[in-house]
Amino acid sequence: KIVITEIMQNPAAVLDTNGEWFEVYNPSTEAVNLKDWVIKDDDSDTHSISSDVWIAPGGYKVLCRNSDSDSNGGVACDYKYTGALSNSADEIILMEGAIEIDAVRYDDGATFPDPTGASMALKSPSLDNSGGSNWCTSKTPFGDGDLGTPGVANDCPTPTSTTMTTMSTTSTTTTSTTLPIPQEEIPEFPTTAIPVILAVGGCLLMQRFKSN
Repeated sequence: KIVITEIMQNPAAVLDTNGEWFEVYNPSTEAVNLKDWVIKDDDSDTHSISSDVWIAPGGYKVLCRNSDSDSNGGVACDYKYTGALSNSADEIILMEGAIEIDAVRYDDGATFPDPTGASMALKSPSLDNSGGSNWCTSKTPFGDGDLGTPGVANDCPTPTSTTMTTMSTTSTTTTSTTLPIPQEEIPEFPTTAIPVILAVGGCLLMQRFKSN
């Protein structure tokens, strides 16, 4: 319903208290209002969203620890929350009542990216955001110089598909056919013919004389 797609847990351009934020995306075909949803972690941090935060279909919203773009690193924020994101391992959990809508549990670089001065970005909103391998480190500068894409599509490289070309070798087998050598038919002499064999120059000649 709503997907957490980008996390700035350790900014460099400004202090963490000013520059932490995360981004959510609406993959559905209907607008979603985050009012009364709860942002929490697995420990004691919790914040109830107190005002309307409408996310259009296919749209992004950025929720920030500090909503002032002059002091938060240049991020245009849609909502200010209370709480902090750990620079090592932490969780962002979105709850609608008792239902967990989405959760990301990053792990201090064990499987997730662990950048400083850049956000962690989900490679595609369609991927499972609980898997660290589905995230990348943002490369696009914004605001005061940190890297990220708050409020727009992420800049993770698109996986390159490799086309395997198979070379098919056709083996041609040549069949040698031995044709029979035609045998010269030796004529049959008539019973009335008298064979005479002559030797001429080392060759044998056969001549027939017909008897009377």
